[in-house]
Amino acid sequence: MRKIFAYSLLSAALFAGACKKSAEEKAEDRFEKAQENVKDQAEDINDERKDVTDEAKDVAKEQKDVAEEQRELGNAQRELSAAAANYRRVVTERLNRMDARIAELEARGDAKARDTAAKLRARRSELAAKMDRLEDRADANWEEFKKDTDSKLDQLQKDIDEEF
Repeated sequence: MRKIFAYSLLSAALFAGACKKSAEEKAEDRFEKAQENVKDQAEDINDERKDVTDEAKDVAKEQKDVAEEQRELGNAQRELSAAAANYRRVVTERLNRMDARIAELEARGDAKARDTAAKLRARRSELAAKMDRLEDRADANWEEFKKDTDSKLDQLQKDIDEEF
């Protein structure tokens, strides 16, 4: 019985040691897994930081592009305004010369000349009114506006010249 008791104690000691080691191993495994998890999380955070940095660079580039486009738009608008002002000046000078010719026609004194001068002056007034609306039309259809106005000015000039 002593032998059985001794063997029981020995096996209990061995078994208890094996259980302890197993618990230690489990704790060690959990620790290693936790360490791995922390490492993975740190890598994920670093990846996210890099992504955020890359996106911030993209945003900065886009903002720079938008600023450049706004500068170009401002320049184009200034050029259009300058072109419109120059066009207005040229057309006004041309209308003034037409006014002088219409006044000469009217000065002839006969009824036909006065009637023709009145019709020409009405067409001239329509063109002047169109020029008063230049700013309203300049942005949207500048080329179309200019082509139409030039065509009407040319026709009016031709009709005035035919009277002389």
